[in-house]
Amino acid sequence: MSVRRIGLVGARGYVGREMMALIERDSDFELALATSREHAGRPISSVFDTVSTDLEFSDPSADDIAAAGLDAIVLGLPNGLAAPFVDALDRISPETTIVDLSADYRHKDGWIFGLSDLLADEIKGAKRIANPGCYATAGILPLHPLASLLSGTPALFGLSGYSGAGTTPGPKNDPVRLADNILPYGFAGHGHQGEIGAAIGRPVRFMPHVAQFFRGLIVTIAAPLRDGTDVDEVNERLAGAYADNPTVSVQADVPEIGQVAGTPNAVIGGAAIDPATNMLAIACVHDNLLKGAASQALANLRLSYGLSRGSV
Repeated sequence: MSVRRIGLVGARGYVGREMMALIERDSDFELALATSREHAGRPISSVFDTVSTDLEFSDPSADDIAAAGLDAIVLGLPNGLAAPFVDALDRISPETTIVDLSADYRHKDGWIFGLSDLLADEIKGAKRIANPGCYATAGILPLHPLASLLSGTPALFGLSGYSGAGTTPGPKNDPVRLADNILPYGFAGHGHQGEIGAAIGRPVRFMPHVAQFFRGLIVTIAAPLRDGTDVDEVNERLAGAYADNPTVSVQADVPEIGQVAGTPNAVIGGAAIDPATNMLAIACVHDNLLKGAASQALANLRLSYGLSRGSV
């Protein structure tokens, strides 16, 4: 099949920059559209030095995007803004593949939850794919293979670099506020809490935080286990789940963000069980801009066309 033409709606942010660079390096895809109201008319390469294309940013309407005849659209918009573009594509070009990076369509009817590491078979041929959230990816990867070993509600502590707050100024990406500091937020039902719970089939508690480093995140999990479960069984389950996966690895030591920053990889590790409480402690790290967004979206695009996921 010929090269697939891809459009990126909402391209000016950190994830958009990563997404465009990944598409440009993938010989199966061509970046044919990149929208930005702020940068419309400017060559993309003049804004992002990671992209060499001569393509210019544009600011078309949702209907114009749907009528452009593209093979796939990646929606890189803030939460709550995807619907007009999805509606236009449903009306005008229903065969166009959509990968939505926002939370708008996760676990919704008609959409596949695009956790490519666990749901590759479901994603193949899919036309409507909801990319998982960055924190949710780090929570689901360790817990999903262990779901049948759990006996209660897991608690997750998340810590992300400030790129996760995007480019719009606010407390979570304010360098003065973050200096020598960690900001907790979203304790009462953060959106990723329900997302993780839906994926593993039980409720969880999730407590996110942001720190002054730029990229990468860690989720540390405390999960009650069934009686008789030991660390060997935990590690065997995880190793079996990801044995043939080029981007997810399992190790004995507690993983660190420095292992994965700037890569499409996730590392799970540090599994330990407190004998007094039968509580498992385990952690997962990945790059929030890549594994948590752009490289996972590219993996979903590749799978949707029946291509190998490759190293993304």
